[in-house]
Amino acid sequence: MKSRLYDCKVYHSRSKPKKHAFSYRLFMFYIDLDEEQTLEKRFRLVGSRGWAPYQLRVSDHYDAEKPSIKENVIQFLEENGFARNQIGTIGLLTHLRTFGHIFNPVSFYFVKTPEGDPLCSIAEVDNTFNEQKLFLIKERRSDRFQDDQSKLFYVSPFSDLDTVFHFQLQVPNEKLKISINQSDTESRRPYFTSSLSGEQTELSDWKLIAYSLRFPAITLGIVWGIHWHAFLLFLKGLKVRRKASRPELQQDKHIYLKPHNHSIH
Repeated sequence: MKSRLYDCKVYHSRSKPKKHAFSYRLFMFYIDLDEEQTLEKRFRLVGSRGWAPYQLRVSDHYDAEKPSIKENVIQFLEENGFARNQIGTIGLLTHLRTFGHIFNPVSFYFVKTPEGDPLCSIAEVDNTFNEQKLFLIKERRSDRFQDDQSKLFYVSPFSDLDTVFHFQLQVPNEKLKISINQSDTESRRPYFTSSLSGEQTELSDWKLIAYSLRFPAITLGIVWGIHWHAFLLFLKGLKVRRKASRPELQQDKHIYLKPHNHSIH
């Protein structure tokens, strides 16, 4: 089985207008989407159709109304210039719906050719308004994808929309190494840096039991952490940008409205 887990560390650092930094530990799933429909046959704690402590749901990710996440991603790639015969395996680095709750600040798709060579990557960024934006990263150096793209998406009330994301995504193997930095459009000097690093570990029911004890209600903890650090930034006097104030910068064709998926059902 190619699907696996990663034991991870997240680090965020802001240099202006006020300094603020933090880090925390978590774990993430890396799902080979060819195994998407068979997870619940292999594991007691993971499901793709029925209820399970950890669920991989089509509707929690980009949804082109296809029957599987892989087919949805292929549809997106075809709409953006790729031919189906160019596309081989697709891996998804993400959080699964955990005890009925889901929130993924960002998930990553790593797409390979049928021969096994890296083809492209997609960063699937979610905000707390049930919106999602897909960033397609095609520029590759060896096993690393990199690109600079205009954000034009409301992610944080403490960041302008007309800034630039700097993506550096290494194809996951034994190690995980990803960074998304943010800069002003004119200076291109990052004032906000974020990184996700980790080590590969086995996907098994026993490992998931251990992680459930170590990281209980992990996706709820992520939402709590987002609001806690927003509160700390507010106390430091950072200017709040209202989502409704710049609608013209939130009209990108790759922004999608999702169902209310981070509520418990």
